[in-house]
Amino acid sequence: MVSQRSPRTDTTLVLLARHGEVHARHRGTIYGSLDVELSEAGLRQSRAMADSLAGTHLDAVVSSGLRRAETAAALVRRHRGLPRMDDPRLVEMDRGAWAGVALADLQREDLEAYRRWVERRGALAGPGGESPADVAQRVIPAITDLAASRPGGRILIVAHMWVVRSAVCHALEIPMERSPVIALQPGGLVALDWPIAQGSRRPSLLELGAGESLA
Repeated sequence: MVSQRSPRTDTTLVLLARHGEVHARHRGTIYGSLDVELSEAGLRQSRAMADSLAGTHLDAVVSSGLRRAETAAALVRRHRGLPRMDDPRLVEMDRGAWAGVALADLQREDLEAYRRWVERRGALAGPGGESPADVAQRVIPAITDLAASRPGGRILIVAHMWVVRSAVCHALEIPMERSPVIALQPGGLVALDWPIAQGSRRPSLLELGAGESLA
């Protein structure tokens, strides 16, 4: 992960992490913004991510507030004396009426919806829920606000896959309907040089996980 850069006051280095693997009872389920717990592997991934940042100075550690994100954020904050910071704008995509529904049940009950889910790799709104573009509309201002609160500094945000996709697509000018091409393993990190003034210019993507790329 990026550890050195030239001092700047018009940007903030944003390290954006994906939470660890969720418990097996939730895999195969459309959980979205539901507050689900991590698996044992997810806990190990959270600890490994925290350990990877042991020597990295951070000015703030922020999470979505959901347990699966806050677990890693708490581990990173533990020896730094930083206060807990949650931003609900960073929660995972709201899946509406599909929240908590198993994909196998969706396939049985609404085959056309299931086919669209598979074809678009989840990049669609459930009934009463958010679309990928909706997520980006709340995520980008949230990250900009957090960057502006620590100009020239370094912050860690622990959040979710669609939050990561929103940030990376914004930086690379990729339409959100194509956002499933962005892949990041559970516990993975993205580094972005983020302008503190909204709309001034695009963030710069510095690193997309260790050994990861666009699909």
